[in-house]
Amino acid sequence: MQKTLLLSAMVCWSSGLWAQDSAKKYWVYLNESAVDFSQPMLGPDALVRRSAQGINLRPSDFALQLSAVTAVNEVADVIGRSRWLRAVVVRADSAQIVQLKSLPEVTSLQPVGIMKRTLTELPASLAIATKSDASGPATKSLSPKLSSEEEGIQSYQYGASLAQVTQIQLDVLHDDGFDGAGVKIALMDGGYAGAESFSAFIGAWQQGRVLGTWDYVDGDSNVFHLGSHGMSVWSTICSDLDGTFVGTAPKASFYLFKTENQATETIAEEYHWVMAAERSDSLGVDVINTSLGYTTFDNGIDDHGYADMDGRSTPISLAAVAAARTGMILCISAGNEGSSSWKYISAPADADSILAVGAVDQFGIRAGFSSQGPSFDGRIKPDVAARGLGAAVVNSTGNVANSSGTSFSSPIMAGAMASLVQAAKMLPSGYSAQDLIQRVRLSASQAFAPDSFLGYGIPNFALVYNGLGLNSAPVIHPWILNQSNDGAWILRRMDLRSSDRLEYFAADGRLIQSFEVVQGQSEVRIEPRSFWGFVRSKTQVLPMAPR
Repeated sequence: MQKTLLLSAMVCWSSGLWAQDSAKKYWVYLNESAVDFSQPMLGPDALVRRSAQGINLRPSDFALQLSAVTAVNEVADVIGRSRWLRAVVVRADSAQIVQLKSLPEVTSLQPVGIMKRTLTELPASLAIATKSDASGPATKSLSPKLSSEEEGIQSYQYGASLAQVTQIQLDVLHDDGFDGAGVKIALMDGGYAGAESFSAFIGAWQQGRVLGTWDYVDGDSNVFHLGSHGMSVWSTICSDLDGTFVGTAPKASFYLFKTENQATETIAEEYHWVMAAERSDSLGVDVINTSLGYTTFDNGIDDHGYADMDGRSTPISLAAVAAARTGMILCISAGNEGSSSWKYISAPADADSILAVGAVDQFGIRAGFSSQGPSFDGRIKPDVAARGLGAAVVNSTGNVANSSGTSFSSPIMAGAMASLVQAAKMLPSGYSAQDLIQRVRLSASQAFAPDSFLGYGIPNFALVYNGLGLNSAPVIHPWILNQSNDGAWILRRMDLRSSDRLEYFAADGRLIQSFEVVQGQSEVRIEPRSFWGFVRSKTQVLPMAPR
């Protein structure tokens, strides 16, 4: 009898395991009969960001219909929600899938993508102790600190990060006091072990600029374990060790979100990223950095291929587009698969309206591992590039070291964008995140001939900053953009003594129209388009918003 009971118990236990193993995670897209527009799921800073950029509230800013969520939850446990995608995430077996498909509250189902990442890093070669101890931060500079006469008058002595900051001409903004202060940056990454104690981050902690943390894998606020990749990524932005290592936005404020598990080969599920991005929106974040470099989707059902890298096929890319529409700036690693059989950028770097960031070395030459474009639908990817081969970072032992990957070129760019946003917030008429992104693209080293290796190239933030008109240097703007009564764009100039050539490009680099302007001609009419573009003259670049 005991043997029979034991056998029965084993059968039930194994059957339970089989049922558990057969359950998979799915996006369930809802058919909502109504949306409650009484209260957006946005904090005050999120509303300010939208207002500053003239962005109206959308249905995606409001909660999912509760009755629809409840109906799904009665069939399978809801473990995640997305107001942007109007969907929930469930864990369901085949029988539950059949039930869900029959619900009137459900429009469709899609497997949750499980993503893998490969890191491309060089061995640490610079041993500069930066870990704090009882006697305070212990730092050692890479080389003798230059005097102000040798470096010129600068707000920061960058030390190990000098080359990666000056490569994008960001020191000009820092020298004018724009170093990310008052700008919120959210990082989505792996573990941040060491970020709670290494001296590079002490200023952020002591000044209250670490605004929050959350681990979407384990469901708690402890992100300081199981990996230090996120910490190294953060160091390229946040570090503030004058004379040793300074990041690209050393005075910004931060949210640290853990959306992947570095301890396993399959390290992330895309809904974690989506939930973190939506939370960033609600918290009023200005800039998001994603240094995950996803290269493979493996959900056991239907892997994604290059045809899906069109910015519209994967939920994570759709969410990235939705995030950009809220006025946030997204910097996303292009990926480290440039020399692999895959070679292409991956989701969500394929999304439009974001900055997919490739990697270059100290000389501006593309790193061989930096993933290539274009997106499957032919858009320029990556968008821009920054130092990603031999970048200065804080490593897992608390030392400043060289490391490589688009995992680091992306946050270098994110910090630069945060410093630029700080400057743009001073504009009396407000600013547009998409306008700033376009200005950055057009300032870059390959703007005249973007390609599928570095996109528009290495940005020149001094040029972008000068174009905002905030600094003391004179800004020459021979062409002024106006709007006619019938909605067309009118370019006018006051100085009629010379000829000029105007070229109208789509944001993806396609030449739409060109104009030869003769002496004495004062204006050019351009018909409105439904997409972002820009007009380039001999001396300036003007972004053109869709109409």
